Amino acid sequence: MSNPSTPRTPLRTLHPEDVRKTPGGLSLDIVLTPALRPAPRSICKSSTSSPITSADISEKLSNAATRREELLQLRKENIDQKLAMVQNKKDEIVNKKATRTKEELDAKLKDSEDNKNLILKKTKDDVKAHLAMVEQKMKDLELLTEAEKIARKIALDEDTTKAEEKRSEQLEKRIKDIQEHVDYVKSVSATQEMKKKLYLAGLEKSMEEAGKRKEEAVAKVVEVAKEEEVKVEEAKLRREKEEKAIQDKMKAALIEKSGKVEENQANKDEMFKSKMEERNRRAELVRQNKLRLEQEGVDGTNLGPESA
Repeated sequence: MSNPSTPRTPLRTLHPEDVRKTPGGLSLDIVLTPALRPAPRSICKSSTSSPITSADISEKLSNAATRREELLQLRKENIDQKLAMVQNKKDEIVNKKATRTKEELDAKLKDSEDNKNLILKKTKDDVKAHLAMVEQKMKDLELLTEAEKIARKIALDEDTTKAEEKRSEQLEKRIKDIQEHVDYVKSVSATQEMKKKLYLAGLEKSMEEAGKRKEEAVAKVVEVAKEEEVKVEEAKLRREKEEKAIQDKMKAALIEKSGKVEENQANKDEMFKSKMEERNRRAELVRQNKLRLEQEGVDGTNLGPESA
């Protein structure tokens, strides 16, 4: 056994290595304090050494207990400090990741809103252009109908003028024979009048049909415009549903990722605690072995002088 006056090895502060980031999480190494006192000396002594008293044994045991408590307290403080450091790193990483994810989500939502506004603007412009084209076609149709009316009126006037000129010529040629051809002239006049009435009736019917065709074309154009408006509204509703589905999907993915991060961190904390408990258990075994060796050394010292 060593002399009680021999100075003890001073306690060394634990200096863990820097925390390293690995694919599985955070990794760190803790260097345990080396042996606080030299190895026990040989129990074989000469017969001239003085015997150890019970007071010396008690003092040595007290000193050993004090050193053990100091060592345990120092290890506990270092472990608490390292756990606080790991927790701070964890919070910092989680906060950075949450902030980055939120920024990406906001950017995507902004892009989606811009695309939505561009699509709505383009759709409105297309509808306006289509309505302008429809209005122009209606104007062209009205002009064409009016031109057809004027052309038919001119043709009717020309036919009437030609008929009157022809009849005048016939009357002038046959003015001498008017008495002889009265019946013929009457029949010709009746025939011409009937033809005129039939032509006017046909012209009126054609004008009515043209008016109906115009109304049908206008109604068809209005119906097409309504269908286009309905399609635009349906496209708008589909776009809103798709955007809502995308937002819900992104929120669900974010929640799932956050849950996985928390679960992985909990598993890492549990593994770290298990490793620390294993190290503490091994340290306790070492301490018990040292204590047992010290007790065996004390017993051997006591037996040495008697045997001598």
